[in-house]
Amino acid sequence: MGYLIFIHWYRWYVLTAYYIDVTGPLMVLVQKTTVLAFSLHDGKVKKKEELNEIQKREAISNVPPILDYLGYMFQFQTILTGPLCFYTDFQRFISGENLKVGENKTVTPWKPAISKMIFSIFCLIMIIYFGRSIDPTLVADPKYLAMPWYKWAVFFFFCIFMQRVQYYYAWVLADAVCNLSGFGFNGFDKDGEPKWDLVSNVDPYKVEMALSFKETLDAWNCTTMYWLRRVAYDRVPKRWKTFSTYLLSAMWHGLFVGYYMTFLTGALITISARTVRRCVRWRFQNSKSSRFFYDVLTFLATKVALAYATYPFVTIHFNPGFFIYKRVYFFVHILAILSILLLPKILPPPKSDKLDKERNGLKEE
Repeated sequence: MGYLIFIHWYRWYVLTAYYIDVTGPLMVLVQKTTVLAFSLHDGKVKKKEELNEIQKREAISNVPPILDYLGYMFQFQTILTGPLCFYTDFQRFISGENLKVGENKTVTPWKPAISKMIFSIFCLIMIIYFGRSIDPTLVADPKYLAMPWYKWAVFFFFCIFMQRVQYYYAWVLADAVCNLSGFGFNGFDKDGEPKWDLVSNVDPYKVEMALSFKETLDAWNCTTMYWLRRVAYDRVPKRWKTFSTYLLSAMWHGLFVGYYMTFLTGALITISARTVRRCVRWRFQNSKSSRFFYDVLTFLATKVALAYATYPFVTIHFNPGFFIYKRVYFFVHILAILSILLLPKILPPPKSDKLDKERNGLKEE
């Protein structure tokens, strides 16, 4: 992690333009090293009753042989862009145990791999077609700022959407490569169909159709979110879980101020969304129409919050992000803070017995 931070510092302080360098592979290696270290810690130091189910599954009690370790670290399918895989999953793949599903069942990766490759090619075509017109810095260009506000807003949201498309292309293609090599099988669904999502890093449909900020994060950069949970969220005191996880994520991504603006804003939105859900959601569960109305509102709010929070990330620097935030009067920050401080007093959440009934009767988001 220290060497990765040094490389991030070099890119931030020394280089004056964007370069494709070793940073991406190093980020993947840091994920693998740390998650392997914690798996060893859980298997050798902690008692079994102290571990949750995921930690029990991933725990290992012996230091891997050097050849196994190097094979895991420099696994060709994932070395460039990820996704992260766990050592136990890698070992099952190498030994062939991941595809042992019984005498009467066989699994083949062709269908999921080809569908993922077609989707990634479609994303590539979009990227090529729109090209430089989707540069997020254009959002702050005087030419575009002179547009009517609604046209500017459409352009803003489209630019942010196209930034996601670039990630869809890389991650879905990497997932397809893993599947073609026989890696990624994750058992069967309730209908008996094979699932090839063990190393899927993104679910584009869920990201675009999410009804909450949490749903968006759950479907985005999934293996990194899993890594953050394993090495940070599950291991720090409760009061620091959210902010410490976002801070680690920002440091892992780099030293550009835009990253920290995004992740601190994201942490604030996450806490605010929990407060809103706890205080408001139960009031809209009396009928299908009210639930639908609530879902529409949360869908729109999620898309606004996502674009607002991620703009500094895609521009990486402080000035563009701060300029856009100032132009829209920091309205998401203000609404988030007000909802955290005032909403529980204005619209108090239900008592615990009512909340339990709601949770038992409704599917959790």
